[in-house]
Parts: sequence; structure tokens; C-alpha cells
Amino acid sequence: MLRKCKLEVVVAESVHCYNEITKSKEDFIMKLSDKIVRLRKSNGMSQEELADKLGVSRQAISRWEMGTAMPDATNILQLSRLFQVTTDYLLNDEYQSDNDLPKVKEVKTDGIHQIMIFLITLEVMVLIIQFMSVVILQNIFFGVLSFIPFIAMVGGFEYAYQKKANEQNERTIQFRKRFYKVSAWLGTYFPIRLLAMALVHFYPRPINSLALECVIAVLYLMTATLITLEIEKRHLSKN
Repeated sequence: MLRKCKLEVVVAESVHCYNEITKSKEDFIMKLSDKIVRLRKSNGMSQEELADKLGVSRQAISRWEMGTAMPDATNILQLSRLFQVTTDYLLNDEYQSDNDLPKVKEVKTDGIHQIMIFLITLEVMVLIIQFMSVVILQNIFFGVLSFIPFIAMVGGFEYAYQKKANEQNERTIQFRKRFYKVSAWLGTYFPIRLLAMALVHFYPRPINSLALECVIAVLYLMTATLITLEIEKRHLSKN
């Protein structure tokens, strides 16, 4: 009899613990239907407006939100793009926000920063070669040749960017804008310097070297600034 009572107590405690765990898990889980409702309301949309944007009926949205039907793969992708959330967040009930996901975004951002550092390092190396060719060796031929790696680098970057046009997002667009801004400041000085030095030969009067350097510096600052402003202007016009 005593054993039977102890067994009943153990079973009762086990059932109680199981119920508590199940209840806690249910509180933690956020289903797809709940996420659609929350995302729709947080973006100030009615069921009709969301249906129009997704190209489905209002009844379909209603069934999704009640949990009696599930959106297909195409609709999941549309919801992800429309509300700027990941498909992992939508499909995994244990994720209550994108912040609960593994830090994939941070890894991608770090990768982009590493690519930016690598490209800028290459551009600085080309800039050093240009400096040695134009200023130290004073060899115009090698100076002109030194522009080829810079042009090839920028062209290769743009080719790779356009090839991945279907994967572009705000992060990659910002990355491209920053790359061209940096390239404008690193890549315009020596072309302007060579052009100015070539034009000096057609000037009938001798020019003071300090005055020439000042003119080159002013032209460089103006050119790099104008290119930077044009890049920013085009970026804003596309947005």
C-alpha cells in the first residue's frame, strides 16, 4: 500500500512537471499565424491591403492568420521581402524575432567589411606604385601603366556586382557606394597630376613649382568632391 502511494505521488509529480514544461514551451512558441497578424498590424495594413500586395484573396490571409491554412513557398518569400524579415523567422515557431536567429547577418557584414579593407589595401598599393613612378622615378610611361591595375580593379568590382544583381540589397548597395567614394579619393590625384604636368608644357611662361602643386591640389580636391557628390546624388535618386 505504501509503495502504491509513493508511486502515485511520483507519477503525479511527473505529470505536473510535464504540464509545466509544455505550458512554458507553448508560451515561448510563436506560430506563423501569430507572426503574420503581428507583422501586418505593426505595418498598419488591413487584410485586404496585405492580400493586394501578395496577389491573394482576403480569405487566404484570414485563413493564414487563423492557422487553418499555410502560405506556400512563394507567399513565404513575399512575406519575407514585404516585412523585411527572414524566412527562418517566419517558419521557425521558436523564433519570436530576427534577433533570436543565429548571428548570420553579423558574419555577412563582417565579410563585407573584410572585402572593403582588402580592396582599399589594393588601391593603396596601386597609389604607392603611382607615387614611385610619377614623383620619384618621374617616368610618365610607368605612371600611365600604373593606372591599369586600378582601372582593372574597379572594373572587376563592377562586373562582379552586376553579375550578382539579383542578390542586391541595401547593405550591398551601401557597400558599392562607399567603395566608389573611396576609389574617387584614392584614384584621381595622379591622373590629375599627370594631366596638369602635361598641360604645363604648352604654357608659354615658366610656372613656380609650389604654385603648380597648389593648382594640382585644388583640382584634385574639386574633382574628388564632385565625384563623391555625384555618387551620393545617384544613390539618393535610385532610392
